Amino acid sequence: MQNKEEYRFKVNLGGMIEILSDHLYSSPDVYIRELLQNGVDAIVAREKKDENYKNEKKGRIKVTVQEEKSLVFEDNGSGLTNEEIHKFLAIIGQSSKRDLESGKILSDFIGRFGIGLLSYFMVSDKIRILTRSMDSETAYEWIGNPDGTYTLTEAQKEEAGTTIYLEAKEGCEHYFASEKVQDLILHYGLILPYPILFDDGQYKKRINPVSLPWENENATKEEVLTFGELIFGQPFMDCVAFSTDNGNVSGVAYILPYAVQPSTKQTHLIYLKNMLLTEKGENLLPPWAVFTKCIINAKDLRPTASREGFYEDEALEAAREDIGLCIAEYLKEMATQNKDAYRRFLEVHSLVVKSMAIEDDELYGFFIDDLEFYTTRGIMTGLELRLSKEVLLYASMDEYRQLSQIFVSQGKLLINTSYVYSQQLLVKMTKFFDVEVAPVEAEEIEDMLKDISLSDAEEAVDFLVVAKKVLEPYGVAVEMKQFIPANLPAFYYMNEDAKLYQDIKKAQEDADDLFAEMLANFAGEVKETAKAILYFNMRNPIVRKMTRTEDAAQLEEVIMVLYVQTLLIGGFPLRNNELGIMNDKLLSLMEKAFD
Repeated sequence: MQNKEEYRFKVNLGGMIEILSDHLYSSPDVYIRELLQNGVDAIVAREKKDENYKNEKKGRIKVTVQEEKSLVFEDNGSGLTNEEIHKFLAIIGQSSKRDLESGKILSDFIGRFGIGLLSYFMVSDKIRILTRSMDSETAYEWIGNPDGTYTLTEAQKEEAGTTIYLEAKEGCEHYFASEKVQDLILHYGLILPYPILFDDGQYKKRINPVSLPWENENATKEEVLTFGELIFGQPFMDCVAFSTDNGNVSGVAYILPYAVQPSTKQTHLIYLKNMLLTEKGENLLPPWAVFTKCIINAKDLRPTASREGFYEDEALEAAREDIGLCIAEYLKEMATQNKDAYRRFLEVHSLVVKSMAIEDDELYGFFIDDLEFYTTRGIMTGLELRLSKEVLLYASMDEYRQLSQIFVSQGKLLINTSYVYSQQLLVKMTKFFDVEVAPVEAEEIEDMLKDISLSDAEEAVDFLVVAKKVLEPYGVAVEMKQFIPANLPAFYYMNEDAKLYQDIKKAQEDADDLFAEMLANFAGEVKETAKAILYFNMRNPIVRKMTRTEDAAQLEEVIMVLYVQTLLIGGFPLRNNELGIMNDKLLSLMEKAFD
């Protein structure tokens, strides 16, 4: 039997640092985060062993900088023994936060992967660590180099804890500047529960706030809003604190005072166990919550390897749902207890609210009665529409322009669904309420255009012959009806197929021979159902006079003018030099009038 030899992998530390720099960490800035993270975890570890230390809240972190040269980071946490130094500082991926029996990361700790130490090499060529375990009188000095070597010697240290010394390597001096370090400490450690003391030789101060206003039951809403304005650099309309069981998540959502698009990717401050994880955090909030900027602290969600996001798993999904429910409950409470604030919210964020209602049935049921729709009776709420007990007819912008004058004059309801989400919201109403919703059809229009009497029909025969002759080149049929309002001489209606047919014909004019032939075939199919009709109104005095005139030339000119006028009123595009022709006809009529 052959002898089997066992070998160990060798790690290229320089290569690992390059990987971290280029692929894992977004910026060398994270070295401050890793320092804070390890310091807090050391304090937590000591608190777990020493009740007196925990009860008296002795845990603290101190950061000292010498402008653009060096940084000293000190914690009074658990420290490391000789054995722990060799085990945790020298082995990549070995974390001191693991349970010795199960090997699992203990939930009280922030760090997970045992690679944070390497981030220090992104800004420094040498790491010097002075540490003394809370369980030992002996201290040690550990010096690590980027080539993978390290030294360990006994040293002197009065108190338990760990002090880390970093010297700025060439090109990284700005990461050690006093203002930069302060900003990074506040950035990553804003909500850490332990004091972070800063000293740059000129100023000695605590960086992080003593307490968070939304976690203080005595804090006012104004204090919470002021804090949000300080952190995000902008004022807010309102705010709501929340907490969830899933993921053990808590925080505050600030309501933006300006409108945003539903597709907006909002940024948030997301913390893991009080340490900043990411400024994006898009996947921790429901997609509709784009009207908020949040400060969120998660205790039990699983971070990615870079600790700059969360794994998309069941726990995250449940937490996201809970946060959404909290924000939705806040809106419901506002709607019932503060009507003025609720109206202001709807005015500013109506577009987002509509998208929320479309995506979520529960939110739809909550919001729909307060949402506004543009109609021939002015602006109406969803509640007013469904209580009208009428068929809720709706039309696109083009059709609405055509029909609104007739619907208004006859007191009939037509809803303009050309606005974003309007049609979807309206149609969805049938799912929740006993209402009939339908697009306006030719039948409804024809019901509003009444047939004329037999005598009027006989009188209009010659007129219709002339009108047909004038308008046939434009693909327009003519009919004589009677309708309200009487002051409207003519009404032009074009169905969707007719619009499509016109578009095809226009495209055909600009296309090459092959494509033109294809369009011609398509146009032939659409033409069968295309319907473009100019309805003349026998109730109108001018039209009635036109049916009785014997001046055929003048009649043709008036018919053409009325046709183009109806196009303009309906918002239809003019083609075939229609506007020029109308101007010519108007000038001709004016000349005749003054002859």
